[in-house]
Amino acid sequence: MIILFGFRKKLAILATLSMACPNGHVAAHRLTKITHWFTLFFIPTIPLSRKYFLTCIQCGQTSNLPKEHAVEMAANVASHPTENIEPISPPIPIASTNPNAALPPPGWYRDPGNPILLRFWDGTRWTEQVTKN
Repeated sequence: MIILFGFRKKLAILATLSMACPNGHVAAHRLTKITHWFTLFFIPTIPLSRKYFLTCIQCGQTSNLPKEHAVEMAANVASHPTENIEPISPPIPIASTNPNAALPPPGWYRDPGNPILLRFWDGTRWTEQVTKN
């Protein structure tokens, strides 16, 4: 008897979000889940691991996310599918490329380091004040 087994990856797109990229621009980000499967007769049977990623569609920068953050972000998008959350995180101009760039006005924006949180932008820099979205 021959038993055919192998491994397979499956990619699932959980959500598309508009947020600030760590590279300093605002763009759409794709939230994805990659599951590694053990296959038997080419049928995925046992999930071996799951990883969650946030990828900037503009520059391609990818970062790993903990499962809890990814699930919460996907749930927020699913619970407010038509709601526009404004404003999104401000793009932070890089002084070396454009010293005369205008900075965004003060306000609460999505935190570039943790998109689940809102962080206060004082008009010139990020502050330590954060709140849940």
